[in-house]
This record gives sequence, structure tokens and C-alpha cells, in this order.
Amino acid sequence: MMKQRHGNVMKLLLKSILFLLLLGTAATAAVKATVDNPAIYRGDPVTLTLSASGGDIQFPPLTEIAGYAIESRGTSRNISMINGTTTRTIEQRLVFTPTQDVTIPSLDVTVDGQVEHTVPLKVKVLEPQAAPAGAALQMQMQLSKQSAYVGEPIELRLVLKYKPGTQIDDIKISEPKFEHFWIKRITQQAERSADAEGYITQTYRYLLFAQQPGDLQIPAIFAQIGTKVRTRQRSMFSDPFFNDPFFGGARMQYRKVFSDPVTLHVNPLPQGLEVYGDFTMKSDVDKTKVAANKPVNLHIHIEGFGNVEDIPKFDPAIDNAVVYANDPVVKSYIKEGKYFGTFDQTIAIIPERDITIKPLEFRYFDSRTKQPQTLRTHPYFITVTGAPKAATAPKVESAAPIAAATGSANAASTATTRGGLNLYEAAAIFAVGFVVGGAFVGILALRRSERTPKRKKEPPMAKKIKAAKKPRALFELLLPYKGACDAVDTALEQLEGNLYRGEKHKIDRKAIAECFEADNSAEVELI
Repeated sequence: MMKQRHGNVMKLLLKSILFLLLLGTAATAAVKATVDNPAIYRGDPVTLTLSASGGDIQFPPLTEIAGYAIESRGTSRNISMINGTTTRTIEQRLVFTPTQDVTIPSLDVTVDGQVEHTVPLKVKVLEPQAAPAGAALQMQMQLSKQSAYVGEPIELRLVLKYKPGTQIDDIKISEPKFEHFWIKRITQQAERSADAEGYITQTYRYLLFAQQPGDLQIPAIFAQIGTKVRTRQRSMFSDPFFNDPFFGGARMQYRKVFSDPVTLHVNPLPQGLEVYGDFTMKSDVDKTKVAANKPVNLHIHIEGFGNVEDIPKFDPAIDNAVVYANDPVVKSYIKEGKYFGTFDQTIAIIPERDITIKPLEFRYFDSRTKQPQTLRTHPYFITVTGAPKAATAPKVESAAPIAAATGSANAASTATTRGGLNLYEAAAIFAVGFVVGGAFVGILALRRSERTPKRKKEPPMAKKIKAAKKPRALFELLLPYKGACDAVDTALEQLEGNLYRGEKHKIDRKAIAECFEADNSAEVELI
């Protein structure tokens, strides 16, 4: 009986030792996997951390996790020494964004030649939900209207509501970024007030411009509310005073507060129009009489309430003229609580002969009449002086009559000189002497030219560039040569900024002149 009991005790002891060994092995497992949050809201990222300890560590070469691409990764290393034993730990952090519930599978990590396996992890994806009515902390999204036209400005208000006494140490509002909308912030600071229900409110205001028709859903917006959480610190001072956040005994903990999503019905603009608002348009030219190959500057100014950024650039085609359409300058700001903007464009026109600049049209959908509207510039008749005339046919001189030439030759053949030489012999002697003398003079001139340094001839355009002292004169001189070289194009852009936008660029005239050195007769003739 005693032997049997002793045998049972030994078996129990062996099982206990085996269990402790297995427990020790599990407790000192070489690898582990964790996630920063097992439950997230849709759109939030997840950070998977793989940790391993050992001498030689090899993580799996992952490009995706459970079908979701890895967006970023990072690695940290730590070496510690305990009782003379050195331990090397490596952590690898992988960030991905699941859109639905996901299970991270077991991963293989090789530690010192042995393959270790992580435990599968589950991540739950939650749909954002707004706080119920009466909650101490709420987030609301409000639109000024539920139906609008494409391009019509709609005010969006994000309202954070909280009851007095609610602990809030930090507020982070997610900036709205909606598909199919262009967004402009109205106020930089939140507007604080109190509502009829006794809540304190912070309101953030934006303008939305829908870019396509249809029932467009605006997803939920969230605010991150930070609260300081005190952390315990081991200190030689037992007084709670030293656990005050001032001494670093607190950290900021955030939680999200969501609004409800909203839907906006967007109507299309008729007749293919793209601009909505209330505008006026003016135009003028700097001259109506100009010399040939000199520019006339047409300026267009549009202003009003609406999506001024969508006004298209004017680029007219004018017969018998070269047109250089500058990019428009658009400015916008809030005026009288509405979105106001200006559009300015200058078009340089270089006419070859007298031309008429026909009216240019700007079409938009009028916000007041709810009808298409067309604005037009004035027509301008430009007189050109010194226009090139049509070239005349060159004059062709005919040769002398053959018969007359033949007769003269026969007469010459019978003529003789006083010395007994005929005319042909005398002419030959004269020709030989003339050639020999000319060769001698040529040799002397060549030697003199080799000894005398040649003076470089300055190209005509270089002289004109130096003579054009004023920026406008230089701009008009170079305009016909747009595209000739990079230096000319750069100078035109800088001169345009100096003349029309108040900029102060320094023009490199030397670089411009070098463009014309290859061709001393570089001139532009408009045909």
C-alpha cells in the first residue's frame, strides 16, 4: 500500500515538474504578436507589433496582412544584460487599415534557427455612431440646405456640444475631406456659445461646393477629445502633491465622438454650365492704335459671389494676329458672409494688320434668377501702322539679241591693235596681268587680316534688348519670340509678373541676348 502511494506521489511529482517545464517554456516564449487596439472604428489604422528575443531573428517578409496592404513599418531594437546574460529583443511594427472584421493569422518567426509561431489575433471593425440625445458630449454636422446645384456654396457647420463640468483638456477636430466636394474653411477659430439646452457649443464653419450631381453622402465627422489621466509614479516623496501633472505624472488619453452622416441632393447645371453665382465682367485694352508687330494688351476682370475658381481661362483665336493668353489670377475671400472672388486675365495680341477683337463670352448659372446668364466683353477695332506690304515680282533682265552679239564678235575678230596684235591677244595679256596683280593684293590683305584681331559684330537683337530700357518695352520686344529659347520664356514670365502682378524679378538681359547670337539677322516677320 505504501509502495503504491509512494508510486502515485512520484508520478504526481513528475507530472508537476513536466508541467512547470512546459509552463516555463510558454512563459519564456521567444516571439509574440500584439495589436494596439482589438476594436477600431471604420477608417482607423491598426498597428501589429511582432516581438522576438534571441541572437539571430528573422521576421516573415510581409507585404500584406489578412489581405490588407501594409501602409508603413518600423523596427526597434533593445539589448539588456541580466546576471551576465545578454538578451537581444527586436520589435517590428506593421500598420494596416482593415475595412471589416479581420483575423490576423499565426505568423512564423525564426529565432536562432528555430521556427516560432505567433497566436492568431482578431480585430473588430465598428461603424461610427453618434452619441444619443442627452449625452454629456455630442458631435453634430449641420448643412445650410439639403438640396443645391453643382458649384453652389453650402455652409457646413460642425458643432461640438458638451455639458458644463465635462472634463475636456484637448480637442482635435478632423478636417472634412469628402469625395466629390471642394471645401473652404470660413473661420479659423471655433465660435463658442451656449444653446437653449444648456450645452456649451464650439462651432466650426466651412463652405462646400459639390462637383457632381446626385445624392451625395457626407460621411460622419469625428472629434478627438483628450483627457489627462494621472499615472502612478514611484518616488521617494510620498506626498500626493508630487503626482500632479505638472511633474509629469499624467498622460493625454483620447476618445472619439462621432456625428451622424448626412445626404445632400445635388442638381446638375443646365446647358453644360460649370460656374454658379452672381458675377459682373469688365474689359479694356491699353491701346487701339499700334505699330506692326507690337502687342495690344486686353485685360478681363470678373468678380462676384460664387465658385470663381471654376471660371475657365480665355484663349481666343484671332485671324492675322499672334495671341499670348496669360494664366488668370484668382483671389477669393469671405465677404458679407458669402464666398466672394475676383478673376483677372491679360491677353497680349500682336496684330499683323488692322483687326477687330470680337467680344469674348463668359457663361454661368445665375444664383438670383436661377437661369443661364451670358456676359460679354466689348469689341475693339485695332489700327496697325507700318503693316508690311505685299512683295512685288522681281525684275528680270533679258540677254542681248543673239544676232547682235554674233555680229559684234565677228567685228572684233577683224580688229587689230596698233602694235600688230589682234584684239584677242591683247585681251589675254591684260587678263593675265589682272589676275596676277589681284592675287598679289589678296595675299597682302590676308596677311594683314591675320595680324589684325577681328572685332565681334554685335547681333541686331542684342542692340534692341539693350535699348529697351523700360520693362514694358522689353516685354513687347520679346513677345513675338516666345518659345525661341528658355531664357526668353523665363524673361516673359518674369516681366508679366512685374507688369501685372506687382512682382520684382531681375531680368537677365545677357542670357536673353545669347539666344540671338547664333543668328545675327534674327527677326520675326508675321505672315
